[in-house]
Order: sequence, then C-alpha cells, then structure tokens
Amino acid sequence: MKKKSPLSNQRYWVLIFSICLVLLTALPYLLAASQKGAQFTGFLIGVDDGNSYIAKMQTGAEGDWLFRSPYTAEEQRGALIYLPYILLGKLLGPGAQHAPLILLFHIYRSISIIVLCFAIYDFLSHFVADVKLRRLGLTLITLGSGLGWILLFIGVPNLLGSIPLDFYSPEAFGFLAIFSLPHLVLARALLLWGLLGYLHISEGAEKVRIFRIVLLWLALALVHLITAALGILLIAAHFGFVFIRNYLNKKKESGIYPHFQAVSWAMLGVAPVLASNAWTYWQDSYLRAWAAQNQILSPNPLHYLVAYGLLLPFAYIGLRTLLRNHWASASFLLTWLVLLPFMLYAPVGLQRRLSEGAWVMLNVLALCAFDGARKKGVQKVRDSRELWLFSLALPSTLILFLGSLQAAQNVQPPVFRPDAEVSAFDQLRQIAAVGDVVLTSYETGNVLPAWVPIRVVAGHGPESVGLERLLPRIQAIYQGRTTDDTRLEFFQRYRVDYVFWGPNEQRFGSWIPGEEDYLEKVIDVVGYEVYRVSEEAIQ
Repeated sequence: MKKKSPLSNQRYWVLIFSICLVLLTALPYLLAASQKGAQFTGFLIGVDDGNSYIAKMQTGAEGDWLFRSPYTAEEQRGALIYLPYILLGKLLGPGAQHAPLILLFHIYRSISIIVLCFAIYDFLSHFVADVKLRRLGLTLITLGSGLGWILLFIGVPNLLGSIPLDFYSPEAFGFLAIFSLPHLVLARALLLWGLLGYLHISEGAEKVRIFRIVLLWLALALVHLITAALGILLIAAHFGFVFIRNYLNKKKESGIYPHFQAVSWAMLGVAPVLASNAWTYWQDSYLRAWAAQNQILSPNPLHYLVAYGLLLPFAYIGLRTLLRNHWASASFLLTWLVLLPFMLYAPVGLQRRLSEGAWVMLNVLALCAFDGARKKGVQKVRDSRELWLFSLALPSTLILFLGSLQAAQNVQPPVFRPDAEVSAFDQLRQIAAVGDVVLTSYETGNVLPAWVPIRVVAGHGPESVGLERLLPRIQAIYQGRTTDDTRLEFFQRYRVDYVFWGPNEQRFGSWIPGEEDYLEKVIDVVGYEVYRVSEEAIQ
C-alpha cells in the first residue's frame, strides 16, 4: 500500500481538526434546538444580527438578487452585498421556512470553518517550517483570544467604557467569527489565500495563473467587500514600501514588476464589485444613510494591548528572525503590523473591521520566534515551557463557550421566541404579500423578517435608518393619547400595511387597536393580534 506523503498527512490532520472544530461549535446549537416550550432563533450570541442574516436569506428566496434591507420602509435601489446569504435563500426558493433556513445557515458556517482551517494552515506553512508549530498556530488562531478574561477576573468588565474585545469583536480573534459569522470566516479564508498568492507571485515562487488570482479576489469582494478592500490596501502598501526602498537603494533589478502584477490582478478582481457598489451608494439615499450610521468603532487602544499583549513580545522576536531569514515575506508582515494601529483609528465608520486578519498575522510572527530557534537546532526544554504561555489565550474562549451552553438551556428571548408569537408570524405569512410593511416594536421588528418575507419600520440598529428618530414615534403610535390623525399620517408616510400588537407593543401604552375603524383584525393568537390598515384611511 502506498504511503501518504508528509504533505498529505498534514492536510489530513487539518481536515480532522476542522471537523472537530465544526462539531465542537455545533454542540451548543444542537442543545438549544432540542429545547421544548419555545422556538429557537438559531443563534446564541449576536441574535439581532443573526436574525438579519436569515431575513436576507428570505429576500433571496423570494427572488431578490441584490440586497434590500427588510428593516426599513424606505425605498431602496439594491446593492451587490451580502450575496452569500441571498444565494443561500435561492437554494430553498419561494416559501422557504425558518427552520430550513437556519439549517442551511449552519451548513454554510460549517463549510466556512473547514475552508478557513485550510487557508490558515497554508498561510502558516509559508512562514513556519515546524509542523508542530503550524498545528499549534492553527489551534491558537481558531480557538484563542486575548487576555480580556483577566479584566473580568479582577472585576473590571467595562474598562474605559467597553467590555474586552474577546467578547464582542469577531474581527479581532477567531472563535467569535467561527461560532456565529460564516461570511466573515469565508472572507478571512479568501483573504489569506489572496495575500499568499501575492507573496508567491512577488517572490517568483510559482507560475503565474492570472485567472485564478483574479477569480479569488473577485470571490472575496462578493463575499465581503470590506475585507477585499483591506487586502488591496495591505498589498498596495507593501508594493509601495518595496518600491520606495528599492528606489532609495537604487536597486532597479530587484523584481518590482512581479509585485506590480500581483497588485494589479488583485485590483482587477475587486474593481467591478467596488465600482458597482460605489455607484449604487452614490445613487441610493438609503445606503448613504445606512453607511453614515453604521459605526463599528475601535475601543480605547488599551483594549488592543490587552487583546494582543500576550503575543507582542514573541511577535517582535519572530519578526526580527524572519527579517533575517526571509526578508521578502517578512517585510509584508512588517508593513501590516505598522499599518494596523493607523487603520484601527482611521477616520472611517468601520474602524474595527480593519483588524481583520491581524490575529493571524500576530500568531505567525509569534510562532516564528520559536521556529527560528528550532531551525538552528536549539530545541531546549524552555521552548516547551514558553509555548505553554499560549494557553493563556484560551480562557476567554472557554467563557464564551460555557456562556453559549448556558444560553442554550435558558429558554428565554432573544435566543428563543414564544410559540404563540411564531404562530402569529406563520399566520401573517399566509396573508401578507412579499415586501408589505408591518409596524412593530423594535424587538418584534428584529425577529419578524427572519420568519416572514416582509418589511418592518424598524428592527435593526444599522439597517433601520433614522432609528433614534423613529423609536419614539413608534412608541407614540401605541400610546392611547396619540391622535388618529397622527397615526394615519405615520401609516401613510411609511406605507404601513399591518400593525402588530403583542406583549412588546402593549407595554408602550394603553392603545387598543381593535377600537379603531381604520384597522381590521386579521390574526388573533393568545396574546398576539395583527391588524390590516384600511387603504381608504391613508389615501
């Protein structure tokens, strides 16, 4: 029997590891799905965003090819973003139910995890020779976090107005994204392969395959345009660094052209999607308003020091080692490292998103500190002791995992929804047309589009434009002292077709919709009612 090659054995190990990671992250979801007495939303953390992804799948199932948010009543042209979720919805087609959509979402998440593990291992292999260190790196990158758990331990959970990055920033580490955000996971995999392709081409280490490079960056742009733009920024900055360095040193023969080729082909892949969305944003007032209020800002820099402080000393040693032994690739990581603090606090609304991939870069540099010593045969006992320091990156992940198990057993909103509420949703699906507007509270509005392909006036922080202005007006509609003229004006302005009246809405005030002659009750489930707005009343 023919023996497997060392490379085949390594990839087999990566496959087994990735499958174990899929099973591990699936356990809390399976536990939640087995609970009785309520309907599982499909999400244990970031439930608001999770519902929005299922809502995007609903729009795809009903025929949309472009993203149009169901969390606003404003007119939209549609943009080429969130394409994976729209395509997933199309796999089920019109009439897709919530449970199959959730199942498809987690299949997507599982496949993305496997793809990411191979991409991380390939990226590690470019810099780290020792197979055991590569495996350690894959484990740390996917399961490790920062030292934020120490802040919890010493009783400082809100340092400088923010909880530790470990517990809310999927860009900063690995586990949060793996556990809940498959589009970020897949985008990270494509980014690493795209950067690796740039390094290979610029170093002349492989035969150029233009079509493959362009297609890879195009896929990245379609999955997550922000990550694609970040990748272009990194390789363009490195090209600029190499160009200036060679110019100053008068090295005209040092191979600038391959760098230029690699950057050009990457930009060729990203440019169509970037140009299309830039034009759409320019034309669409909703998208401009959404972008203006979609603020994902970085916390105080001290939080990043807590997040990455464990790795920084080793990364410094590893960078020095790598610069001596492998300058071409090391200079790219150096460029990334220097740019990172500037990107994190750039004057843009998506600052925190620009930390994407930095956790991978820092782990690579830290492992190179040990890999350099091993290449020289200096495998001392102290190496093993020092490597145990990396176990300090695991407690935050353990806290998150245990918290998800607890959430899976606590049958309460927002992770679970009452059976009666879901019954009302199902009945509404039978009578409402696709794209009808339903007035609800914010809480109900976040959930409803995940079950029914309709729109709500408000229900998602970034996507419901003018949310701060809308929420008081929505609450006023459900208050008894509000005049009929005010309500009708609101219904006409936002083209409201139905009014939802459940526990979340009833707490706003004493209004009884059934007493209004311009509302017709169409659904009555225990504790939940839905009313159709008379067309004549809002003409």
